[in-house]
Amino acid sequence: MPHKLNAIVLVGILFLSQSEHSLAAEITYAAAINIAGLQRMLSQRIGKSYCQVGLKIDTDSSRQQLYDAIALFDDNLSLLEEYANNDAVRSALKNVRDLWTPVKATATDPITLEGAKLVAYQNDDLLYASHKVVQLLQDGSDTPHARLVNISGRQRMLSQRLVKLYMLQIWGVNTLTIRDEIEIARNEFTGALATLQAAPENTEAINKRLNIVAGEWRWAKQAMDMVDADPFPKTMADVSESILVNMHEITKLYEKQAENASLEE
Repeated sequence: MPHKLNAIVLVGILFLSQSEHSLAAEITYAAAINIAGLQRMLSQRIGKSYCQVGLKIDTDSSRQQLYDAIALFDDNLSLLEEYANNDAVRSALKNVRDLWTPVKATATDPITLEGAKLVAYQNDDLLYASHKVVQLLQDGSDTPHARLVNISGRQRMLSQRLVKLYMLQIWGVNTLTIRDEIEIARNEFTGALATLQAAPENTEAINKRLNIVAGEWRWAKQAMDMVDADPFPKTMADVSESILVNMHEITKLYEKQAENASLEE
């Protein structure tokens, strides 16, 4: 069983990494891809945290997660808008901004089951719009490391999306659509993890963290299979945090590789 991760530690890791970027005179392509990738994750984290509050799972901690995710999405969006270096990226970010407004409004309203359904619907549109920004930024870099930043960063999102869907099931939104979305996300996470594990660019530090994630992922899949008979919402919340932190650190390592590769060109 995965160890419990202190939510305050996680928030500190995410905010620290972003404050470092925001203080930099220039954001590199790799850093911009990482930040844009975090937006994908945050779109799903908002839904996950919202559901956890509604289900009374570590209520105070989950509510703080929700508030922190909203604040960080706001900060990152402003940072990316300032960074945007072409019309395509600026247009994509405008779409994100338009979709973010109703998500933020719903997420800050009183928490209800109907609100959870609405947040889940709204933040999926926000996810796809945020992913478009990542794709446009990745297209501007020709290094293989930028692709790894994208793939690794997307795993952060999937760690939150899967638990969001899991929590919705437990809350009673156990529809065929939810089950299909869980299966799709599971397959995507498994496939991307295999891609990262096989990457020739991996260092010992990256492989070590990927191995930890692989072990946690095996447990998470087993827990998801038992959702109907014996759900583990508290432990699933914890394991998603641990996977998120490890994937975030892996993404930063790939980002550093991409920056070094750019300097060598």
